[in-house]
Amino acid sequence: MTQVERPADWVVGIDVGGTFTDIIGLNRQTGEVRDGKVLSTLEQEVGVLEALTAIDVDVPDVAEIVHGHTVGINALLSRAGKRTGLLATGGHRDLLDIGRMHREFGERFYDPTWRRPHQERPIVDRDLRFGVPERLRYDGSELLALDEDAVRDAARDMASRGAESVAICLVNSYANPAHERRAAEIVAEELPGAYIQTSALYPVTREHERTATVALDAYVGPTVVGYLNRLMDRLSGQGYRGTLWIMMMNGGVATFADAAKAPVFQLVSGPVGGVSGSIKLAAESNNPNLLTIDVGGTSTDVAAIRNAKTPLTDTWTLETGLTLTMPLVDVESIGSGAGSLIAPNALGSVAVGPASAGSNPGPVCYQRGGTEPTLTDACAALGILQPDLFANGAIRLDVDAARNALANTGKQWNMSDIELAAAAYEIACQDIAAKVRTISVYRGFDLGEFALQPSGSAGPMLADRVGQILGLDRVIVPRSPGQFSALGLLRSDLMVTRAHSIMTPLAPSDADTIEKAFAQLQDRIRTDLVDQGVDVADLRFERAIFAMYRGQTWDNRLPVDGAISADVVAPLVERFHEFYRESYGFAATEIPVVVSTVEVTAIIEREQSSIASTVEDGDAQLRTARVVVPGTGTAADIPVYVRERMHPHRPVSGPALVTEKFATTLVLPNRHAYVDDDGNLIVESPATGASK
Repeated sequence: MTQVERPADWVVGIDVGGTFTDIIGLNRQTGEVRDGKVLSTLEQEVGVLEALTAIDVDVPDVAEIVHGHTVGINALLSRAGKRTGLLATGGHRDLLDIGRMHREFGERFYDPTWRRPHQERPIVDRDLRFGVPERLRYDGSELLALDEDAVRDAARDMASRGAESVAICLVNSYANPAHERRAAEIVAEELPGAYIQTSALYPVTREHERTATVALDAYVGPTVVGYLNRLMDRLSGQGYRGTLWIMMMNGGVATFADAAKAPVFQLVSGPVGGVSGSIKLAAESNNPNLLTIDVGGTSTDVAAIRNAKTPLTDTWTLETGLTLTMPLVDVESIGSGAGSLIAPNALGSVAVGPASAGSNPGPVCYQRGGTEPTLTDACAALGILQPDLFANGAIRLDVDAARNALANTGKQWNMSDIELAAAAYEIACQDIAAKVRTISVYRGFDLGEFALQPSGSAGPMLADRVGQILGLDRVIVPRSPGQFSALGLLRSDLMVTRAHSIMTPLAPSDADTIEKAFAQLQDRIRTDLVDQGVDVADLRFERAIFAMYRGQTWDNRLPVDGAISADVVAPLVERFHEFYRESYGFAATEIPVVVSTVEVTAIIEREQSSIASTVEDGDAQLRTARVVVPGTGTAADIPVYVRERMHPHRPVSGPALVTEKFATTLVLPNRHAYVDDDGNLIVESPATGASK
């Protein structure tokens, strides 16, 4: 008897966070949506399969999985990557330590004993960094031939010191990869089986950033690739026949094969998925400008979205001296999340984070062995988190245990449990608001043009207070905020970004050279995707140049439309001058402009399935609860509403709690909340609502 294969109808987004793994699934045939949340596991592939079980979807029924993970960033933060060697041009072995001679402004800015983070916690130990004789000129021509014997000796030395991975980054190799390519061949002969990465990963200028990018990839690459392979093996072992997409830091997803070539560009793929979801929300609503706060278990990620466009930056810094270079979604983080520990800071004052209880043991109220109070414990003690409604009832919070832990910790400040809980809540909100200012006010943005959009299960319980601190009139809580990053993953398009530095004048006589470089990148991307079995019929390209005034050492990214020809150069130069005026307050129009790098992003839009908003039967008000309302200092009985039962445009007045399966929204006094036509929960002042 022939077995009939079932159609694979589900598309699933899975985001692994520091505490929870979030999942949302959509059945493309029926429109059914299922979401869930499980505690993250040490072996993240185990948590991925547990998440699928949590929403009761069989692996063979899944057509696509879009995945964001934290394997790489965890390895980097904990310095648990592979033992890595660095092969550099002679005289440049210490570039990772020297960096650009910047030091972080803060309490140790004038400390003469301060050491650079990479010296304190190197990703490449100094005895595994080797300089070899070779040199290319700026145009890629050979000044000094590669000393192959020196490369071989260095590789053997690395092998004797236990290197498992090797980064190769030579001066000016972006202009000519020949020396790096030959060095990689020699290293592979001496270290068979080692992971080897070169500047081919992203061949651009900025020697320090390029070296750091290649070294970071070599450090985390084996761990990330190993994880991706284990995940695919486990899925295949359970009958998975679908596509596995991996979220990348450029704001799009990549195929499994493409993602495995650039592990370093997946470091913060989960938060990027959240921003991707926010961009879709901004484009589909009347709120094109959003300040986003994604509050997870260990940190909060913030971003500023203007005109529903992806906020991009060409650098991302993990810590002083470790900076990635490539077009990345501009997301910044602060170590203040729901699982952040409440403890003294260096001055002895109350602080929330950056240390976190994580998922194991987790907050005290989880009853999993935690003994130190966290922000979650504070919110449970204040009554904001209802013990029987938390995480859809999967975890019943022990409020008494949370209060006892808060009381014990509060003794050092002569504070009661509730006083410490209220203080911790306020400190966390102030810290998050301060971080939001760095990506908005400090960049010259008018906050009056923005709404605040929280996500993560903990985001909505803090958002109204954060918005109040920032002076924002409107908070938009999307549907399923606890799984919003997973939903963003699900709605992300395939994106592949490639770049190449050409160091060419932006002049009519050089237009053909620039256009040729663009065309070569596009052909390369198209060929790569075809080789991976991707249908490129709907492939489109977006272009950008990195330009600077002649004599400068730092360039700026400028999107460009269409082909580069002699007649479009003059308007493009004027656009660069105007960009410079807006960014820096002046333009040096008398100085020629140089294109340092051309960049191409290929985009294939994935099928977007709409998720219908439905209202469940039953009264919207579930009950009243005793809550210490932030800012009042007193406990009061306030109504608790069920979001899934709220009808559109029927406001509820604050103070109130609006609960849903995996999140709770706190509505402050003198505010009201209602569900709009798209299913978003809007929190604003009555006067603001009346004016819209």
